[in-house]
Amino acid sequence: MSVQQLSIQRLRNLDHVDVNFGSGINLLYGANASGKTSVLEAIHMLSLGRSFRSLKLASLITQNKTDCLLFAKLQNQQGVPVALGMNRRLDGDHSIRLNGESLTSTAELASLLPVQLIDPSSASLIEGGPSLRRQYLDWGVYHHNAAFFGLWKQAQRLLKQRNSALKCGTMSASVRASFDPGLVQVAEQINCLREAYLKLLEPMFFELLAGLVDLPDLKLGYYCGWTANRPYAEILDETLERDLHLGYTQRGPQRADVKLTLSGVNAAERLSRGHQKLVVVALRLAQGKLLSEVQGRNCVFLVDDLAAELDWAHRREICRQLAKLNTQVFVTSVGPNELTDCWPKGIQVNMFHVKHGQVSPS
Repeated sequence: MSVQQLSIQRLRNLDHVDVNFGSGINLLYGANASGKTSVLEAIHMLSLGRSFRSLKLASLITQNKTDCLLFAKLQNQQGVPVALGMNRRLDGDHSIRLNGESLTSTAELASLLPVQLIDPSSASLIEGGPSLRRQYLDWGVYHHNAAFFGLWKQAQRLLKQRNSALKCGTMSASVRASFDPGLVQVAEQINCLREAYLKLLEPMFFELLAGLVDLPDLKLGYYCGWTANRPYAEILDETLERDLHLGYTQRGPQRADVKLTLSGVNAAERLSRGHQKLVVVALRLAQGKLLSEVQGRNCVFLVDDLAAELDWAHRREICRQLAKLNTQVFVTSVGPNELTDCWPKGIQVNMFHVKHGQVSPS
């Protein structure tokens, strides 16, 4: 899927933007605060229903306005056009329409328009908490296996029921029997899907990483959310008293994590900021490559301020890898020539100048 045309109204400083993009590399350049990142933000919202910069809707909508409106003409792998629109309102009356029909779930957006984001905050995937790495992992599993989302929703529902019961401070055997067996079943299925996906992803990740940085001692591991190689049912039995005391379920698929270590130590403690960004770039590129090779689908890459914290050689290698994916890329830079010599010869780069909230081809 690619974004052929994008219309943005009342999103930050983009009051009214209409622009056509190429299906390959699209470079948006302009001064800081000109609106470059907001264009990427709009595409991200059309994919996941939310911004990557803020969870507060009021900060996204243009000052003194009550809503923002996004519309895109997409094209799928077969060349079929798709119309996607989104209206986000301060009063909470949101709407999403696909080819004129209302959508009720943002999960459908993620399936329709997969995106990968690489931005200056990318290092948080390594430095941040497990939830960020779990989201990264689940994005891939969701696109790789159609059964995952249904299982994930079941797990969320059963965990919510179990936690509500735990808050009472006591739980009878009959109450446990109403949700524990089901939770065990879906948790172990989710675990199998996550493990299978990481097994496919790992060799692609290390192949891409080797082209960016020499980190032979870096390891990619996985924590399922409970003690490895033990049945989840046993874990729930063992931790019941503690769960009752705390009022929530300590162990389970909601605690899963992707572990990155360097020489046996948490990678966040050993890697420089620049190396952390390169590791995250390799993780993102690997997911895009796996989606293309296994599912036959391309994802859109949103690359904000690629030059930040990276030297020319690393920028060039990342651009080379992005070009090899043969997918749509949106990349921002301050100047038009910042990445001129980074792309492989023969690659067409569509240039767009962003100035004072206006986007124009150049």
